[in-house]
Amino acid sequence: MKRKFLVVTIALGLLALLAIVAQRPQSPEEGSRDLENIPQNPPSQVCAKISQPGDVYHCLAVVNQDPTFCEKMGRGEDKSVCLALANKDLSLCQKIKDNETKQMCHQELSFKASQIDYCDGASDPDKCYFSFIHRLYWRGRSGEITAEYCQKLSESAGGELAFRDTCWALKNHNPTLCQGNEHCLSFFEQPLSFCINNKLKSSEDDCLRDRALTSRDPALCERIGDEEIRDRCYGSYSTHISPDLALCEKIIGKMTKNACYTEYAINLSED
Repeated sequence: MKRKFLVVTIALGLLALLAIVAQRPQSPEEGSRDLENIPQNPPSQVCAKISQPGDVYHCLAVVNQDPTFCEKMGRGEDKSVCLALANKDLSLCQKIKDNETKQMCHQELSFKASQIDYCDGASDPDKCYFSFIHRLYWRGRSGEITAEYCQKLSESAGGELAFRDTCWALKNHNPTLCQGNEHCLSFFEQPLSFCINNKLKSSEDDCLRDRALTSRDPALCERIGDEEIRDRCYGSYSTHISPDLALCEKIIGKMTKNACYTEYAINLSED
């Protein structure tokens, strides 16, 4: 469980978008992509690289703030997520019944709308708050992390992963505030020996991915043997550390590649 949670918190919003892709089969109502109707702006052209029609429409709806693309997705809660993000409408997240999908909707919308309070109604508010906070940190925006954000986290948030202590460390960009907590320390640059001696029992490949992100060195992703972790390393680096579409292209797994294209396009539309 420790290893799984470390992966979730360090791999950033790419995993939330991957959850959208992974949980939704293609609806027979979606049909095929109509490339002629895809807008010619750069973010939309990245969306066009996505292999599954429903995910193309989700991407186009969000980058263009055009909910009409969501209407091409058929039925289901994935459509509600699309509409919530395209319209920046929190009420649509609140209506979602599946807890995991609802959580993801709140996490994505809170960050997109720059409203941490949107996490209040999430299935797991502490996890949503922490997602909001560490995404600011990875985007080089630790100066935007306020004391109020850290105080929103309950004292027990994250258990031994110590979300609140980690928040203070990220806010001040000061690893000494981690008080030796290795989950917190994993957000800061560490020598490769950290991967051998850590008590969190994350695999060496997981740890190499973390070191690639903290050291801003995508070449470390290439040393990862596990294909899925390597793919997520490329995706997280490209979408949260330094925009690089070529890293998305290196991804082997279709769902992870689609998620990388989606988040890259969304980030491009917000620049």
